[in-house]
Amino acid sequence: MKQKIIDAHMHPCFENKILGKSANEADVDFNLKSLLREFKRYNIVKAVALPIFTNHLTKEKIHFTVKNNEIKKFILKNKEKFIGACTISPLEFTQNDLNVLEEEIKKNTFKAIKLFPGYEYFYPSQDECSSIYELAKRNNIPVLFHTGDTWGSKTKLKYSQPLNIDEVAVSFPDVKFVICHLGNPWIMDAVEVAYKNKNVYADLSGFVIGKKDSFHKKFFEVWTKKIMEGICYDKTVIDKLMFGTDYPLVKYDFCISFIRKLGLSKKEFNKIFFENSTKFFNIKC
Repeated sequence: MKQKIIDAHMHPCFENKILGKSANEADVDFNLKSLLREFKRYNIVKAVALPIFTNHLTKEKIHFTVKNNEIKKFILKNKEKFIGACTISPLEFTQNDLNVLEEEIKKNTFKAIKLFPGYEYFYPSQDECSSIYELAKRNNIPVLFHTGDTWGSKTKLKYSQPLNIDEVAVSFPDVKFVICHLGNPWIMDAVEVAYKNKNVYADLSGFVIGKKDSFHKKFFEVWTKKIMEGICYDKTVIDKLMFGTDYPLVKYDFCISFIRKLGLSKKEFNKIFFENSTKFFNIKC
C-alpha cells in the first residue's frame, strides 16, 4: 500500500506575489488544480494550510486579519483536503481581535495558531503572548512557531531561536507547541526542547527549497546528517516529528525524497509522514 502523507506545513496563498515568485524559482505550478494533482500523485491525504508573514518584504503593511481571511476563504471551499491555521501579531492585537479569532476557532475554521518570531520582533515568552496561549488552551488547539533561519535581511534571528520555546512549554504545559523547521540550523537545540517537554513537537519543513537540480548536494547531506544526529540523540523524537514542505517553495517529490534519505524504518517513516500529524492535529483519515 502506498504511504499516506500529511503535509503539516504549507502555504496555499495563491494570490501572494512573493510566494508566486518563489514557486516559479522552484518550478512549482502554483495553483489549486496542480496542487491537488500532486496530492493524488503522492497520496497526500491532508494538509495544514498556513498564512504567510511577508510584511518585512513589502512596503505595505498587511494586517493579520487579511491573512486569516485569505486562509478562511480557502478552507471553506476546500475542507476535504485541508485544515486551516490562523495567525495573530503579539505586538498589535486587541481583545476584539482575540474574540473574532476565537469565534472562528469554535466554528472549526482554524485548528491551529501560527506565530512568527524573527519576522516580528518578539520573544515567545513575552507577556503579550500569554493571552494567545490561553486562547489555545481554552480551545484545545496547538500553537506553531516559526523557528530558525528567516527570509529577508530585516528579520532578527535572536527571536527565532528554538530554545525560546522551552520557557513557553514550561509555563503552558497544557498547550501543544510546534517548532517549525526543527529550528534549522539549531537542530540539536530544537531536539532538546522537544525531548525535554512532552507538549513540544516539530515539523521538518523548509530544509530543501528551490529546484532539486540546483540544490547543492552537500547541503542535502548536511541536513539529513544533522536530523539523524538529533534522532539518535533521542529516539523518542521520532514520535514528535511531522512531515512538511513549506509549499510552494519546493516540489513534493524533492521534499519526500529528502525525508526518505534519512534511512529510517517503514514504521518510523509512517510516523513522520502520517501518524504523528493525525494524532497531533486530530485528523480523521
